[in-house]
Amino acid sequence: MIDLSDLLLMLKDYGISAKIYFSANHDWFRTTVFGAFTFVNSLRILAYVPQMLTAAKDVNGASGISYTTWTLFLMSHLTTIAYAIIYLGDLVMALIFLGNALACLAVIAITFVKRRRYAARPVERR
Repeated sequence: MIDLSDLLLMLKDYGISAKIYFSANHDWFRTTVFGAFTFVNSLRILAYVPQMLTAAKDVNGASGISYTTWTLFLMSHLTTIAYAIIYLGDLVMALIFLGNALACLAVIAITFVKRRRYAARPVERR
């Protein structure tokens, strides 16, 4: 049975080997991957807009929005920002994920406001 630390070292070695190979042989491919990453993750910020609008229009306190899910997304983006800066020194990546983190924060904030307003409404009697 393989030890977890051995597996992680092996994966790291393969990653380093792939990076060296593509750096030396296929600069166009690295540029294409960077461009695709930047484009898709920048465009992803727009994908949050329908969720924000749905939450804002909801009359039941944004009941379909999960705080847990959106907080996990937010934390994931924040840790990616830290990783991009500390381990990669990649400010572009950090800024892209900052945009995603802010969009997650907007969904959470809209949900918070909607739920507060919904909870403050007088109970309707039939």
